[in-house]
Amino acid sequence: MNPKPELVLLTGDQGFYGQTRKAWVSMDASVLEKHLSSLGYPVQRYTFQELYNRNILLSGKTILYTFSQKENVRQYIRDVIFNLSKTNKIIPSLDLLLCHENKGYQELYKRELGMTGLKAWYFSGLQDIDAYDISYPVVLKTVSGSNGKGVFLIPDQKSLERQVQKLTHVGFWTRVDLFRRRHFRKRTYPDYPHHDDYVDYLQYKEYITRHQNFILQEFIPGLTYDTRVLALEGKFFVTRRHTRKGDFRASGTKKFDFDFTPDDALLEFASKTAQRFNTPFLSMDIIQDGESCYLIEYQASHFGVSAITKSRGYYIREGSTWTFREDKQTVEQEITEALDRYLTRGIES
Repeated sequence: MNPKPELVLLTGDQGFYGQTRKAWVSMDASVLEKHLSSLGYPVQRYTFQELYNRNILLSGKTILYTFSQKENVRQYIRDVIFNLSKTNKIIPSLDLLLCHENKGYQELYKRELGMTGLKAWYFSGLQDIDAYDISYPVVLKTVSGSNGKGVFLIPDQKSLERQVQKLTHVGFWTRVDLFRRRHFRKRTYPDYPHHDDYVDYLQYKEYITRHQNFILQEFIPGLTYDTRVLALEGKFFVTRRHTRKGDFRASGTKKFDFDFTPDDALLEFASKTAQRFNTPFLSMDIIQDGESCYLIEYQASHFGVSAITKSRGYYIREGSTWTFREDKQTVEQEITEALDRYLTRGIES
């Protein structure tokens, strides 16, 4: 029997490992560590800051790490994990870390994995948008945001231009500075004889304008819900999220249904999708249009866990059929056991 690898559990300050009830509420890192030890894994636990600032060098380890919804902490985690990924196995993968709160990279990574589905475009501004064959209406999404924030239904190109301009609003003092440069600033630069004040003003205006990266995604009309599927290495927890009347968005409505029977097509799609990502934890937002299923968003660690805490159980594939099993475990148990199944599968394959 192959020995189990040594694990490193990386947490935020004060042992934060997101998330449970809300993004700011941690799992119990001590319980995670205890469960992993009971499954036979030697475990070392550090915070991100002490790992670097105490000069702890890791190589050849398997590292399970937390995420964060705080932007500065996310950047800190990205820096540390990118460095560790050069000599260690990190879970979730570096690509899935880059997907966290970044819907743009989510689309790039889906394409890399060969996942076709809804048409999507990724832009950093409105430049050259006429060059693309975009069918309206279309859904505009900012690259970050949750609970339906930063998501808009766009009926035509003029509406798209107005919405992007709202997202990139220029402040009052910036407008004053631009007016001054345009009408009152006269400069000469002996070292740059081709300098032109008006051209410089245009270039500077473009340089300081706050741009907004955004996704345009094909719109499927008439949908009244989407399905959140939480895949934990062979276990599939499902939640249906209903839209409000007159709104196409299911995210953020808080209209959850934990007591329904998903059809086999959705479960098969979720299973095949999870296999492509090859990660022990994957939260998927899936929509269905007839027999077709589409992955619209996903996260690999810092996701809502109500599908675990409020569902009666989970679905599992047994042979060629799907079976529902009633079961209740803590979030910490589900996470550690999914990691164990994932690592065991890797060792045995």
